[in-house]
Amino acid sequence: MRLINFSVTNYKVFKKKFTINFSTDSIAILTGRNNTGKSTILEAIFCFFKNETKAKTISTDCFSKETEEIIFEAEFNIKNENYVFIKKYKKDAAPKFYDKDNIEIDKKHPLKQILEELLNNKPFYITPSMLPEDIDELIHNIYSEIIKSDLEKLESLKRTDEDQHEDHLIELAEEYKKLKQSYPEFLRKLKLNTDEILNEVSKDVSTNLQSLFSNDNLHLEVIGGETEGFSSNDLLKSTNSSVKIKNHQQEKMLLTNQGTGLQRMSLIYLIQNMIQKNLLGDRENKLLLIDEPEAFLHPEAVRALSSSLYSIGSTMPLMISTHSPILIDLSEGHTSIQVFRVGEHQAIQLYKSEKENFDKDDIKNMKILNYVDSYVNEFFFADKIIVVEGDTEYIAFKHLAKNKNINLHIIRARGKSTICTLMKILNQFKSSYDILHDVDNHSRFSSTTLKAQQTNCKKIMQQKGSRSGINVFCSISNFENAIGIGDISNDKKTQTIFEILNADPESSYAETKRLIEKLFDKIISKSASTLSPNFMEIQREKDYELLFEDLIVQKIQEETKVKATK
Repeated sequence: MRLINFSVTNYKVFKKKFTINFSTDSIAILTGRNNTGKSTILEAIFCFFKNETKAKTISTDCFSKETEEIIFEAEFNIKNENYVFIKKYKKDAAPKFYDKDNIEIDKKHPLKQILEELLNNKPFYITPSMLPEDIDELIHNIYSEIIKSDLEKLESLKRTDEDQHEDHLIELAEEYKKLKQSYPEFLRKLKLNTDEILNEVSKDVSTNLQSLFSNDNLHLEVIGGETEGFSSNDLLKSTNSSVKIKNHQQEKMLLTNQGTGLQRMSLIYLIQNMIQKNLLGDRENKLLLIDEPEAFLHPEAVRALSSSLYSIGSTMPLMISTHSPILIDLSEGHTSIQVFRVGEHQAIQLYKSEKENFDKDDIKNMKILNYVDSYVNEFFFADKIIVVEGDTEYIAFKHLAKNKNINLHIIRARGKSTICTLMKILNQFKSSYDILHDVDNHSRFSSTTLKAQQTNCKKIMQQKGSRSGINVFCSISNFENAIGIGDISNDKKTQTIFEILNADPESSYAETKRLIEKLFDKIISKSASTLSPNFMEIQREKDYELLFEDLIVQKIQEETKVKATK
């Protein structure tokens, strides 16, 4: 069972029909600003599966328009076939299900059994504001899944399997088989006895009615219910479960009495561990919904959580809503990332990753980036993106973006090979972005180094290809030289750029500050101003040759003369 399409109408923030399409092989990550409806989508999906009555259904406050219905429409892929089910809510009434042709799914409807099986597979749902009863319900849901899985395994065991299974499982399977056979017979005998009593009651009540209404033709008959035999659900109804936590301060306290962060991580780890131990049966049929999993967790726990989510998402359908870029690990599970930005009428797919685009060096580069800058993947949440090579330009652009109130995400690559890896990521996620890198055609370099730097620069343009929405700019020979402060040491870069950015109009750094602002406006705001001669917008690979070839020839001549004198 895979949910491939879901729409919400007239529910909370979604006054009009809102639709989201899911990939069948992805972790779905919902992003967006506060109050856009990320959590509401997950809540609506969970509500779709709930068995509700008139007395216990959606609150009237959830109707965006009082006179209209709330409608949840879900499309599932079940055994390679697609089915559409529609759940409709009216005020002060129990919800009803309909098929794609808007025909109510009653007991005689051909999709009734499929719908019931679907609803019996209620998702695991974890939220930041879970009440004790919500946690208990989820724990029971998890426990029930394990029981069902175990019973299914027992039903499939046979004596001929004795060489493949432990003896105690064979014994359990035999006991379960006997129980299934004896239980209906016991109920049948019990029903015969009960029916005799009910028959006497029927006669006595009929006599009373006949006398009261002077009508000998009145007869009342009490009919006992029929049993359909024994199933796993009979066992599940009689089971209960709990989770307790023990530490040096307390003895086995219920999970519901623990801190919120511990509660959520315990539940997520429970699910992950049970998946790894193959305790949850057909995991493809079980959906996990987590609303803001990073809530109430310290940063280290969020990073651990990210790893757990990728582990879970590789084996079962997973949907999360998040504000945390840390949860999106660019070095893991690229086939399983599908990122949406929740809008007014639909969830726009921002990114859908493709693992085959990355080689071992790319994965290594991404792991290094995650070590040094866990917020590198904040680009998922930004309106504008720029990749820069060094710290000086990173600080400068960060300062200007803040002053100009621009939602700009700046990725500090720290090398051209990493720039190429980042471009692969951004390209496959269909992002628009800008690049600012150093040419590194410094006169102090040897001809061999210059040739290598030229090759590295050309690789950047090769990654760009013919894609639109990507602009490449370069600093000659590097950013510090381009703004006129020369080859300063690394330990002085931060202090120097700080002084430049905060220079007053009379300062010696005033012109340098103006130069940086002009570059920023040209790249980020797309101003019509021309660039300083020390910066260049690269249009094609041959542009780099203009920056390197004369210098390489000059260096070769100098190196040849040096060799000749030795």
